[in-house]
Amino acid sequence: MKKIFLWVFITFIILNLSNAQYKVDSMCGTRVLLDKNGKLLARYKPEIPGAAYDVVVKLAVDFWKSCPDDPTNNLPLYMTNSIIRRSNDGGFTGSSWPHNPICVHAGVMQGLAIDWRNYSGDNSVLEIIRNELDHQIQFGTTPPDWEWASVPYASSEAGKVIYDGASLFDTAVTETNMGRGDGSYALEVDKIGDMGIAYLKFYEITGETKYLNAAFNCADALANHVRKGVHTKDGIEWSNLVMTSPWPFRVKAENGEIQEDYTSHVVDNLRLLEEFVRIKDRIQLSSERVQAYQNAIDIVWNWLYSAEGPVKTSIWKGYFEDIRWDPVNLNRVNNSPMEFARYLIKNPENDPNINVTIPALIWWVKNTFGEPGMNAINEQTGCYEPMGSHTARYASICALWYDYSGDEWFKEEAFRHFNHATYMTEPDGFVQVGHSWGGSAWFSDGYADYIRHFMEGLAAIPEWAPAGENHLLRSSSIITEIIYQSDKIVYSTYDDQSNEVLRLDSKPKSIYLNGMELKETKNLKSEGWTWQPLEIGGILRIFHARGEKIEILF
Repeated sequence: MKKIFLWVFITFIILNLSNAQYKVDSMCGTRVLLDKNGKLLARYKPEIPGAAYDVVVKLAVDFWKSCPDDPTNNLPLYMTNSIIRRSNDGGFTGSSWPHNPICVHAGVMQGLAIDWRNYSGDNSVLEIIRNELDHQIQFGTTPPDWEWASVPYASSEAGKVIYDGASLFDTAVTETNMGRGDGSYALEVDKIGDMGIAYLKFYEITGETKYLNAAFNCADALANHVRKGVHTKDGIEWSNLVMTSPWPFRVKAENGEIQEDYTSHVVDNLRLLEEFVRIKDRIQLSSERVQAYQNAIDIVWNWLYSAEGPVKTSIWKGYFEDIRWDPVNLNRVNNSPMEFARYLIKNPENDPNINVTIPALIWWVKNTFGEPGMNAINEQTGCYEPMGSHTARYASICALWYDYSGDEWFKEEAFRHFNHATYMTEPDGFVQVGHSWGGSAWFSDGYADYIRHFMEGLAAIPEWAPAGENHLLRSSSIITEIIYQSDKIVYSTYDDQSNEVLRLDSKPKSIYLNGMELKETKNLKSEGWTWQPLEIGGILRIFHARGEKIEILF
């Protein structure tokens, strides 16, 4: 009871110290909290910077783990529905809107099986993700003798166990609805890489070859269908005015007929192909596949920075499944440039001008999609509504860039936008799409494309992670197993060479790599570990190159 009174008192003080107004007074059933300078605070534990991020992640994860079933098929609602709504009887129900299974399954693969499991040691999520990936493989994959063979469908009908494109708008006669939901037996090529990298990472966690084979099918299809196009860094070729991305956006799976030609969202396809090349020796990748994958990789990087590529043109579009065909490339999206920025920050060797490119991408998104009067980001010009997932994504990129550059402006930008996104999570773990959407949530926006961004923010700015607790926040390698105990943390990495970042309650007494003690060092230019003390506990950073099993003893 005393804690409740303290919380009410703190909230009262915060509200009455505020001397400025947010665009709205309340969001998702609660009052907006501002500090004494009128800047937005988080929904939960506003007196502790960053504390709410751990809270909303836990609430969202718990909701996912206990998600109610669809009574029509006895599967969790997220398996066959894109939208979940509160029902009049106090429960939840799905909707009739087309489903977007890849966005859901690939997103929670990252957010739960990698980020959350590393952070918490909660291995129960592996079975949840295994069920999702198995369902996609069994019920959402094209036949092996089609033009686009053995690759995953991005869309499906609501409530339908089989994923094979959404037919709801197949007979649409108005331009407004043509192409929405992709259509029967239609693919989104950018989602092939998204699902493929989820398969491959799950293989790295489990060692189960069926996921490796599913990933191979995705990568082979991408390598076989990559298009070179017109790529020049000297300017537009006026004799050949085309917008040719390395892959089309929407195609008919059986015959390859192009439904929508252009997409800027090539980063997940790139991630998949580059990861295969990176681990080629470990999985004994054939020289033919290495050559084919590398050829596609080179084409993509050349296109991105060419005169017709989106880094130069800012034509960032071609991602969402429920948007009509856009043959004249008018729509713009925020997630494509932001996810490219994420990959670039983690692989800076690909851009010698990264200190120009990343701030330019962040500012483009802020200027194009920022909601006036709020620390919020709109989804796309075709659906110009502020949403929690896209706001959290923008915040995570700002956090990553702060971690890379040290520029405090990006830390503040990340903080305020993460704070906005916390309001979408209600106390029972129901994560609304946005503050104006009422009692509805998308499984993609509320969970798959939400949890992982907060986890990225905690990894980039570890002092935001909970004080007095132990958490693995980041690893450059997949973690194959992890155990938290009171006197030690033990984990294993897929790669022998890896960097890890942890927020700990106290400084370790010793750290061992495959049974050999690692030494504390001043920097991580060679194997060892560093300790950065905080007011409570500190930040542990480890670099190892000769083994995979780490033991941290307290």
